[in-house]
Amino acid sequence: MTAIARVGTHGTNHRFAWRGHADADYMWSSSLYRTLAQEGVEVTEASMVEREERILEEARRWGLGVEGGQLVDDLQLLADLQHFGVPTRLVDVTSNPMTALWFATEPTSVAVNGGAAARSKPGVLIAMNMPWYREVSESGKPQTVFKTVGSPPRTLGEFKGLSYKRTEGLKLSTPFIVSSSMPNARLRAQEGYFIASAHPGTSAPPLTSLSIDVPPGDPDVVKTLLTGTRTQGLPRRMPFVAILVPAGVKRQLREYLRLTYSRTAKALFPDYTGFREFGRWRDRSEA
Repeated sequence: MTAIARVGTHGTNHRFAWRGHADADYMWSSSLYRTLAQEGVEVTEASMVEREERILEEARRWGLGVEGGQLVDDLQLLADLQHFGVPTRLVDVTSNPMTALWFATEPTSVAVNGGAAARSKPGVLIAMNMPWYREVSESGKPQTVFKTVGSPPRTLGEFKGLSYKRTEGLKLSTPFIVSSSMPNARLRAQEGYFIASAHPGTSAPPLTSLSIDVPPGDPDVVKTLLTGTRTQGLPRRMPFVAILVPAGVKRQLREYLRLTYSRTAKALFPDYTGFREFGRWRDRSEA
C-alpha cells in the first residue's frame, strides 16, 4: 500500500493507468492480440486491422452500434464489444489503484505434482505512466485522448466518418486513450477506460500489444518506492511499475479493500453479468 501511494506521488505531472492481474505471469496484451496468436496468425498491425474491420462490419450488420436511434463511432462500438467479450485491441484500465488491486488479489492457482495438488499464485498490480496523455492537441503534438460520442453531428465531426478517431489514434507512435461518453454501469463503477495503440513492430513483454518503451529497471526508482528516499533533482523517469502481490496476502488485502474502500464484486460488477459471475444464487447454504 505504501508503494502504491509513492507511485501516485512520484511527480505532480505524472498520470498513471492501473491494472491488476490475479496471475503475475499473465502478459498484458489485448484480447484481439491473444485471439490472433491462439489461432496461429502472425500478429502484425495489418492482421489486427483486418480482423478489427471484420468484427466492426459484422457487428454493424448485426444491428449493433446504435444508441437512441443514432449510430455510434467505431471506438464506442469497440468499447461495447469489449465489455461483452468480443476480442478488440482495447485494453481495460482504471484510474483507481484500489480497483486494480482488487483484481490482483483474486485467488488463482496452478496445478503441481502432476495435478494432484494446487499452488496459489501471486498477483501483480501494474501502473503505466502516460506522459503522452493529451486531451487536446498542443504545441504541434497530436491529441491522444479520444472521447466517444453517440450523436451523429458530433460523431461525424466535419463528416469525417465513424472510423475517424480510431484512424487518428492508430497513426500515433504512442498509445491512445479511449474514454466512453456512454459508460455502462460496470465501467462507471470501476472508473474504467481503455488504452490502445497500433501494434508495435517488436513486442516487448509484458506489454506485448502496446507501443510503449519498456526500459530496464531503474534502481533509484525502486529505492524510492521501497524506502521513500528520493535523490535530488527532478523525479526519475518511471514509465512502468509492476508491484508483486504475494499469494499469502491476497485474502488479507481483499478484506482490507472491502472494509476500507468498499471494493467488492457487487460494487464493481453492478450488472446482470456480474450477478451471473459473482452472485451467490448458487449457494443453498442459507436456503
